[in-house]
Amino acid sequence: MNNPLKISNSWLISIAVACSLTYYVFAYHLERSNFNLLLALYSGLFIGYILLISSDFKYKFALGLLFRAIFVLQIPNLSQDFYRFIWDGRLMVSYLNPYSFIPVEIVDKVFDGQFLISKMGDLSAHNHSNYPPLNQLIFAIGAFLSPKNLLGNVLVLRVLIIVADIGIYIFGRKILEFLKLEKEKIHYYFLNPLVIIELAGNLHFEGVMMFFLCIGFYFFYKSKYIFSAVFIALAILTKLIPLMLLPFFIKKIPAKKLIGFYALIGLICLGAFIPFYDENLVSNYSKTVGLWFNNFEFNGSIYYLLREVGYWVTGYNIIAIIGKITPVFIVIYIGYLAFKKSNFLENQYLALMVYFFLSTTIHPWYLISMIFLGVFLNTKTIWIWSFTVIFSYSAYEGNQFEEKLIFLVLEYLPVFVMFYWEHKNRRINYSQGL
Repeated sequence: MNNPLKISNSWLISIAVACSLTYYVFAYHLERSNFNLLLALYSGLFIGYILLISSDFKYKFALGLLFRAIFVLQIPNLSQDFYRFIWDGRLMVSYLNPYSFIPVEIVDKVFDGQFLISKMGDLSAHNHSNYPPLNQLIFAIGAFLSPKNLLGNVLVLRVLIIVADIGIYIFGRKILEFLKLEKEKIHYYFLNPLVIIELAGNLHFEGVMMFFLCIGFYFFYKSKYIFSAVFIALAILTKLIPLMLLPFFIKKIPAKKLIGFYALIGLICLGAFIPFYDENLVSNYSKTVGLWFNNFEFNGSIYYLLREVGYWVTGYNIIAIIGKITPVFIVIYIGYLAFKKSNFLENQYLALMVYFFLSTTIHPWYLISMIFLGVFLNTKTIWIWSFTVIFSYSAYEGNQFEEKLIFLVLEYLPVFVMFYWEHKNRRINYSQGL
């Protein structure tokens, strides 16, 4: 940002137009099974992204809005998760508890239920909902405003996600200003193709989670811990990932206020589940969340290596064993970072990075939180990963799901090399005051 590329306005406008057309093709003329086209389009978008954020183009915010607006009438084409969102929302407006029923058990209770179940996939259709209460409320808003129209429901959810991204832009700049960093760095997030495609395009709610977390961080830096606790709780109630970040406040908030800070977060989170309470809530919800540790496998890195060792030693898949060991390791590592290293945002970034390296399942939109944290840190690893993660979509090429070793290598090798190089040579020059 200190030395922007000298690109003429005419070239910048041409790049913006080319990216807009590419996003249009991506949104309305791409099928997930056509990986060659997906990779070509995404590569072009990423080149445009690098040129735009490296330039002194004055209308980056407007451009980010334009790119998101292109998706406004699109039905998501890279993920079927939104069908489950709509299902849960329609359950909510029908006064049915999304944590109490498996979709295939109550097909007739939801408008167009058979269609939604056929589209959401077998895993989702045969398990209870794992989305926290605030996420359920958002789904319900979509279903309430558009109870029978699929595109209308999608549009409501998309608008809410885009509004959250605008909020991240506003409060992200405020945090950058507070930390005496360049406010323009927020465009590393706001113009990132992965962020735009997976949030505005595919309707994932990691961006809404980061919106609340971003505001929570803002109030934390302003020493307004009550407000910070409220918004961090809202982030947790959207996605559970921020639970991992709570220990990093221990050395940053005065001891007398720390207890109240954690207590308020706990009370809000527990209170949000009260309307959904029944005798099976805890078992249903914990069982569903546990699937991500003990059953689901997709696009893993270190986990896949450990799994291969397990096959070699035992002759079978040891995911159940690994799924019990890795959370313990993550807890120990987070404890080490929280008590031994004082850098607030660096610690969170490292914790999430190691957590995802060890995870059994990594979908592209999982990286959104690290992309946001990367705005404040002088690291290249997450920007590389935000490109190479697109190779994970190669598994959907053709009519049969199949992960290919070559694409796993292409995704993770550059990421591990850069992460190791930055960590070894301390190239991640985190700014003072973090």
